[in-house]
Amino acid sequence: MRIVAAIGAAILGICFWAGQAAATEINFMTWGGHYLDTYNPLVEKFAKQTGNKVNIVVMSGAKDGLTKIMAQKDDPQVDVWLSIESTAAEAEQAGLLSDLRPDLMPNLAALPKGYIGKQTVVMTLSPRGIAYRTDLVPFEIKDWTDLWDPRLKGKIGMSFVIDTGTPVIMAALLAGGSEKNIDPGFEKMKALKPNLAGFFKTDQESVKFLESGDFAVIGYAILANFYLKMQGESSDVKFVMPPKPKFLASIPGAVVKGRGAEREKVAFQFLDFLLSPESQEWVTSRFGQVPANPKAKLPETLAKVIPPLPLTDVYHVDWNVVNANYPAWNDRWNKEIQTQ
Repeated sequence: MRIVAAIGAAILGICFWAGQAAATEINFMTWGGHYLDTYNPLVEKFAKQTGNKVNIVVMSGAKDGLTKIMAQKDDPQVDVWLSIESTAAEAEQAGLLSDLRPDLMPNLAALPKGYIGKQTVVMTLSPRGIAYRTDLVPFEIKDWTDLWDPRLKGKIGMSFVIDTGTPVIMAALLAGGSEKNIDPGFEKMKALKPNLAGFFKTDQESVKFLESGDFAVIGYAILANFYLKMQGESSDVKFVMPPKPKFLASIPGAVVKGRGAEREKVAFQFLDFLLSPESQEWVTSRFGQVPANPKAKLPETLAKVIPPLPLTDVYHVDWNVVNANYPAWNDRWNKEIQTQ
């Protein structure tokens, strides 16, 4: 009996360690702050369902994430990456991403074809607009042009790095230009300087400065950063999505190349897990983002903030033009706008 028990224990031990060996650990890079609070429960749920562990790696912004992935090209440390369109395009051009695996991603079948690229897939769509404190602004902001109202003198916080220079593209479109003719945008931004209270570089800073009252207005804001702050009748935070130009940023997900076949398999499975209706509903209810999967329901609180779906007349930025000109634009911004 002792021999039988010993053999049984040995078999159980072998099975245990075989199970342990079968588990795979991957790294998922996304933004910090509220993103961590939102994705941690999903990571835990994925681990319970599959036995595989997902570690969250924090980036301060999409550009920071791209820089990390490029620096690690010869020894990748990230498996799954969420970013924005411009940085995802750069990563694709640099050969840093793996081709999508539809065989491992059954939820792709539900997505509109325009959301699925060769190496990236739209996970959610993020409304852009203006966030402001109703207790610190003397009128209701409705449009981009309201930013130039003299009543906002010294009240606006602005960023150039958010969405890779899109605030200047917004200004250019108002002045008859575009990303292909950016000069009107810089001239328009120069006219905004009396209303500028300062600048921010990260999502977290935009939230911090609005909460503290250092800025009464975030002149180019991401709804996801302020969505939970807006809940409740007593909230002083309001977000408006101006109708023209209308910016709706795609949040692409991708798998980073070079981490090995097993990690890549789990990475695509995790990406597919994030595209499930249940995961999509959780993320969008927390973030104020539009789900990419049409099978996911839009939260009622979000429907009160953005125009009715489907969102039409959305401006589509030519990211190839932006990426080619961004360094020169950044230098110009520092000299002409950020220097008081």
